[in-house]
Amino acid sequence: MTHEAFVHAVRAIAVDRIAEHETRERLLAAKLAYGTGDGRYRGICYYRSWRNGTEHDLIEVAATGEESPVQLAGTTIHETAHVLAGPGAGHGAAWRTACRALGLSHAEAAGQAYAPEHFAPEIWPAIAAVPVPTDGVPAFPSRRGRPTVGLPVAPTARPCPLGIGTRGGRSRGAGSGSRLRLWMCECSVKVRVASDDFRATCGRCGSAFTRAVREAGHVAAEAGR
Repeated sequence: MTHEAFVHAVRAIAVDRIAEHETRERLLAAKLAYGTGDGRYRGICYYRSWRNGTEHDLIEVAATGEESPVQLAGTTIHETAHVLAGPGAGHGAAWRTACRALGLSHAEAAGQAYAPEHFAPEIWPAIAAVPVPTDGVPAFPSRRGRPTVGLPVAPTARPCPLGIGTRGGRSRGAGSGSRLRLWMCECSVKVRVASDDFRATCGRCGSAFTRAVREAGHVAAEAGR
């Protein structure tokens, strides 16, 4: 059993709970990948970021955030619930309803220590019956017992950045998502600052940083825990 097969099996169990055929097909059409991550999240969902004839959502379950098979299952359902709830739902009522519909009866936006009792009792036996991955385990350097790649991981979990670059995103409060603004110089160095009046020059090309065009797409993530 590979990690990829494991997360796909968990999603199939969760999605099978959805009565509407079209909704099930939409959830299963989302690209689900077991990827590296960057040490700051356990899972992430990019809305409308995978094209296969039509646009689909893309989910990554991150190796750098892996803790246990129970956590992998919880993160898979957490991110699938973002697909079900849709952009702009954040970790609000619609997302919590989506989690329950998919069988994650207790869901937290950040800091969740997943346990069997957090899953609906009617699906936990099916998830527990899925063979655990036997293709190896992540072996990244750790800090405070948490995976990291290059960058230190904050000692406390950050809120999920759902809504970055999207209109109406609420994970960082009401408004339009992230407070950070994207600026670029002529040699394409990118920086993000929480200011609409950023005056700086690039040490590489000497040009002034200018405000970049709004990045396309919507992003949802389960912050690194």
